[in-house]
Amino acid sequence: MPEFKAWSFSSREMFNTCPRQFHEIRILKSIPYVQNEHALWGERVHKAFEAAMLHGTPLPHGMEMWQRVAGQFGGLTGEVSAEQRMAIDANFQPTEYFAKNVWCRGDVDALWVNGKVAKAVDWKTGKRKPNSDQLALMALLVFHHHPEIEEVRTMFVWLKTYEQDRKTYYRKDIGKMWEPFLHDVKRMMLAHEKDEWIPKTSGLCNGWCQVKTCEFQGKRRNW
Repeated sequence: MPEFKAWSFSSREMFNTCPRQFHEIRILKSIPYVQNEHALWGERVHKAFEAAMLHGTPLPHGMEMWQRVAGQFGGLTGEVSAEQRMAIDANFQPTEYFAKNVWCRGDVDALWVNGKVAKAVDWKTGKRKPNSDQLALMALLVFHHHPEIEEVRTMFVWLKTYEQDRKTYYRKDIGKMWEPFLHDVKRMMLAHEKDEWIPKTSGLCNGWCQVKTCEFQGKRRNW
């Protein structure tokens, strides 16, 4: 049976949506990943914002409407880094992103560290879907990689609508912050140990799910 070791926010979300889908895509890797046009656009935007944050490079054609946003964040104080890949092992210690002992991975689009306070931003190019769990995991990875940090101010920036979702996290709450993630990871590990990946039906079953061999494909009813 293929090994299950590392997880991320997106893999946890996929498992919670449907364990069968998670198994096929993330464990067996039976469905090749194909980057669609929306993902390609998001990648271009992230690279452009990285250049803007680190070097003050103007945003390219087609992104000019976000130049003011980039300018606002470019003026934040502190040591800035962009497109930070962070990973920790099962002992919550920092490790390399693709290390053999990696347990959890995550990305931070832009990070400012100023004394005991950090500001972490995730640029979003899609439809607004606030999810504080993603912000919490981003803050946790920052805490574990920067032991001097006592406070992490996180933010989603929804570029389509210029909306923002903010939440601040504190080091003293790390234990409580980990609880929902550890609960789900235990479920993921149990499913792997038993090799039981029970399908969970949803609207995705109506042709949207990539797992075409699933017995629920095309059988989800809309009531």
